Amino acid sequence: MSAAPQTKAESGSWLKRCLPILDWAPKYQSKWLGADLLAGVTVAAFCIPESMAYAGLAGLPPQAGLYASLLAVFAYVLFGTSKQAAIGPTSALAILVATGLAGVVSHDPARYGELAALLAILVGLIAIVARVLRLGFLVNFISESVLTGFSAGAAIYIATTQLGKLFGIEGATGEFTDRILYIGAHLGETNLYALGLGVFGIVFLLVTEKLAPKVPWALVLVALSILLMIFTALNTTGIKITGQIPTGLPPMKVPSFTMADVQALLPTAFAVFLLSYVEGMGVVRTFAAKHKYPVDANQELLAVGAANVLCGLGAAQPVGCSMSRSAVNDEGGAKTPLAGAICGILLGIIVLFFTGVFTNLPEPVLAAVVIIAVKGLIDIPALVRLYRVSPKEFWIALAAMLGVLVFGMLEGVMIGTVLSLLMLVWRASNPSTVLLGRIPGSELYSDLARHPENETIPGIMVFRANAGLFYANIAKIKDDLLDAIERQPAPVKLVVFDLSSSPYSDIAAAEMLLDLQAELQERGITLKLSNLTGEVRDLLRRDGLDLKFDIGPRAGVESIVREWSANGGKPVTGRLSNLPQS
Repeated sequence: MSAAPQTKAESGSWLKRCLPILDWAPKYQSKWLGADLLAGVTVAAFCIPESMAYAGLAGLPPQAGLYASLLAVFAYVLFGTSKQAAIGPTSALAILVATGLAGVVSHDPARYGELAALLAILVGLIAIVARVLRLGFLVNFISESVLTGFSAGAAIYIATTQLGKLFGIEGATGEFTDRILYIGAHLGETNLYALGLGVFGIVFLLVTEKLAPKVPWALVLVALSILLMIFTALNTTGIKITGQIPTGLPPMKVPSFTMADVQALLPTAFAVFLLSYVEGMGVVRTFAAKHKYPVDANQELLAVGAANVLCGLGAAQPVGCSMSRSAVNDEGGAKTPLAGAICGILLGIIVLFFTGVFTNLPEPVLAAVVIIAVKGLIDIPALVRLYRVSPKEFWIALAAMLGVLVFGMLEGVMIGTVLSLLMLVWRASNPSTVLLGRIPGSELYSDLARHPENETIPGIMVFRANAGLFYANIAKIKDDLLDAIERQPAPVKLVVFDLSSSPYSDIAAAEMLLDLQAELQERGITLKLSNLTGEVRDLLRRDGLDLKFDIGPRAGVESIVREWSANGGKPVTGRLSNLPQS
């Protein structure tokens, strides 16, 4: 039987999911244009020297970085879901590309460029396959506390990458600690003119953004600094400038390769994809949380994939969402992805006709723009709130931050994520268990430890586990129940196991309940199950245990207690010995 044809509405919905621009573009408001235009211009001015630098870091000519910035933004405008994220070359990806290609290609610049482009295409294809398999859910394991720590660590990490430019000291490369130690050891080589210009830029931006926050002061600063370098003697003081920028649009072609090349590059491609996506989703989710709008993790896979494939066809390097560029975009006031399109159009125009304008842009001013842009990513109030409300999550955030600084961007996210998962596993395997008592004047039962005024019945113990029952926690739950029986002041004749807070179970849990029932019977104690969810009831039925536990009609705690007390037992007020709260 053939599938029913899609309706026009279904087809349109599918297109909007694949091309988010079809959703947000018709809703675009003219009042956003000014902010998007200013953000796009600011990011374009910022990413020209940055792209050139990251190309060099990857072992590629400057135009590879420019092509990457130019092509990636158009792909992201079509497929991306973030309003502030800016995509392009990043320092972490550039380092990974250089490391991966070093062992594959010899000293042949042309061949090196071909393989870098092929690497970008492979990264893009991996991302697209991941999108088809809908693997975006994996990013849900990156918690908000991890993002808070990641953002703070990334801000500090990126700021330190600018210290060499700020102080006019060459050679400040490597990881966070390497850069700090290098700058400290070479402070005597500081170019005071560069430092003065950079500090002036920082102070200028701090003051002006307070006085008139909607004015694009970063762009004003860039323009003023270029004029200073042209018309004053600063150009003779050793301050580094961006220098000559090559012209021309990227040549669109498939890089030449063999299957041996593909096999050799696949491990690096997977590593670059993982770093690009994890780091990128950290950026995307950071700004989505800041501005309160949803993003689609699966769609971001498609956006990253399309951007990298396009960059590979354009002789460029692999790309991902850049935290520093996104911060500049956000600080510039970007309201929609149109800011990225404006940035791309300006890059194309500049690369074709006006590269000479930015030749005299001083690097210390660029450093000042970056440092001010990322300062807002350190959310001190959020960290304080974590420490006050959930200390465990605070330490996870701190671990993510320190992981970024000590090991790198990807490693910081992974450290925080692993710790979050370990905490999740610990919580699942160590659930809280409580004893219940009847709320006076009702048929409801609640935690005796929190409400000691609840009614209890001698000989009856009502027990609840606040978690699903599965292989990792059943031993702890069983031990807690048996220990609770030993703590009771009077012999227990009936145990009512309330499963209202246990939405699921597995085979191991069913076997535990069966063993528990047999063990209690040997002690002369009856076990009754109450408030079973449909999923737990179905599992016991499939395992043939429904008759053993008498789980026909849905039985509440009160109905079981009343049946048991029908021979004359009456509720009494008092508190049974409860379990220690976990």
